[in-house]
Amino acid sequence: MKLVGLLAALLIAPTPVSPAVSSCTTTTPLGVIAGRAAESQCVYRGIRYATAPRSQPPVPAQPWSGTFQATDSTAVCPQFRDTTSEEYPDDKPVYLNEDCLDLNVWAPRTRGRHPVIVFIHGGAARFGTANEPRYSGAKLAGDAVVVTLNYRLGLLGAGNNFLRDQITALEWVQSNIGAFGGDPRNVTAVGESEGAFSLSAMLATDNPQRLFRRVVLQSGSGYMVHSQPRPPVDLTGLTTLAVLHLQEKLVGANPLLGAVYFGPYVDGKLVRKPVIDAVRAGNARGIDVLTGSNRAEMRYFAQFDPGILDMTLDEYRAFFPAQLNLDRVARVYRNDVLAMLTDQTMRVPATRLAEAQSRWARTYMYEFDWGPAVHTAELPFVFGTMTFTGIPGGAEAYKANPRAAQALSDQMRCAWTSFARTGNPGWPDYRSGRITKLWNTPPSLVFAPREAERAEWDAFDFRYFQ
Repeated sequence: MKLVGLLAALLIAPTPVSPAVSSCTTTTPLGVIAGRAAESQCVYRGIRYATAPRSQPPVPAQPWSGTFQATDSTAVCPQFRDTTSEEYPDDKPVYLNEDCLDLNVWAPRTRGRHPVIVFIHGGAARFGTANEPRYSGAKLAGDAVVVTLNYRLGLLGAGNNFLRDQITALEWVQSNIGAFGGDPRNVTAVGESEGAFSLSAMLATDNPQRLFRRVVLQSGSGYMVHSQPRPPVDLTGLTTLAVLHLQEKLVGANPLLGAVYFGPYVDGKLVRKPVIDAVRAGNARGIDVLTGSNRAEMRYFAQFDPGILDMTLDEYRAFFPAQLNLDRVARVYRNDVLAMLTDQTMRVPATRLAEAQSRWARTYMYEFDWGPAVHTAELPFVFGTMTFTGIPGGAEAYKANPRAAQALSDQMRCAWTSFARTGNPGWPDYRSGRITKLWNTPPSLVFAPREAERAEWDAFDFRYFQ
C-alpha cells in the first residue's frame, strides 16, 4: 500500500520548480534580484533597466553587488496627473522624478522556457506608467513571462529618446529574461496607442528582429510616426516642474491634437524611413504581426471636450489629408466624421500594414466591438483587470452582463498568449479574404468589414503623420 501511495503521489505532483524560482530570487547577468511570491507566480517590481540623462539617450543599467529588492511599484515618469484616463499607484497630483526607467516582471513559478510578452503603455507620450493597476500582468502571465516598462514622456523623451528608452528595455529583456524563465528567442512586444506607434517605428529601425519575434499593435500603426520632429526645446536649467508647464503650453488644449503632438519620427538614423516603406521592403521580415483597432476609437476624446461630437465636416477639414475628396468620402460614411477619423488614424493604416507585412510573415487583424468600443476599451480585457478608467460607458456595459464580458476577456487573453507562444492567435491570417476577428459577446469572424469605407482610402499612402 505504501508503494502504491508513493506512485500515486508522484503521478499527481505538480511540476517541480527550482529553488531560485520557488523563493522568487533569481540571478541575472546584472546581479541578484528578489521579488515576491504571488500564488503561482513571482512578481518583480521596479527593476532599473537604464538611467536617463536629460536630453540624452538612455544609459543601460550596470551590474550591482548584493541582492536588489524588486518590490517598488511606485515609479511614474514626470507628468501632471491625468485624473480622467489613467490609473496611478498613488494620489500625487504631479510626478517629478526623472529617474524613472524601471520595469516589472510577472513570471510563472514553473520550469521551462516561457514565451515573453513585453507591454508598452499608451498615453499620448505624455501620460501613463507601467505601474497602473490596470496593467497588472498577473492574469496574462498564465504560461508567459510578462514585462511592463516605463519610458520618458513629453519633452523629456523628445528627439526619439523615449523610443531609445523602449529599445533599451527590450535589449534588457533579451539579455536578462532567461533568469526569470522567459525565452529571449520568443519575445512578443505589445503596444497600445502610443506604445503601438512606437513599436511600429521600431519596424523601420535596423534589424528589429533582434528585439522581438512578434508584435501586437493595439490601436496604432506606422502612419502615426511623424515625418519630422517637433522644434527642439532647450531644457537646460529648467526644473522638472517648469518642463511640464512648458510642455502643456506647447501642446495646447485641443484633445485630438494633444494626443499626437509627441511621438516617434523618421530621423533617418534610428527610424530609417516611413514604416510602411520599410515593411514593404522586408525590413521586418519574419516578425509576425497582430494588429487592430476599436470600432469607435475617436469618441474616447469627447470625455475631454464634448464639443468634438458637434463639430461640422468643415470644422474637421484640417484633420484630413488635403488630397482626399472629403465631401465624397463623407457621403460614403453618412457624414459620421468621427468614424472617418477612426478609419484614417487607426483602422485603415492597420490593414495597410497587415497587407504589407503579409509578404514577409503571418499577419492577423481584429476589431474590438464590445460595449462603447472607444479608444483603450480593449485594455481591461487583454489584461483581465476589468477596470474601466477613462472608458465612458465601459463600467455600465460590464455591469449589464459581467459573465459574458469575463468570457470575452478569457478568450482575448487566450488569443494574445497563443500568438505569443506560436504566432497564431486562433483564426486565419489577413490574406485569407481580409479576415478580421470581431471581439464582442460572442466573438465572430468577418470577411472585409466595411469594405466600401476602407476602399475610399486606397489612393492615400499612409506613409507618415505630418
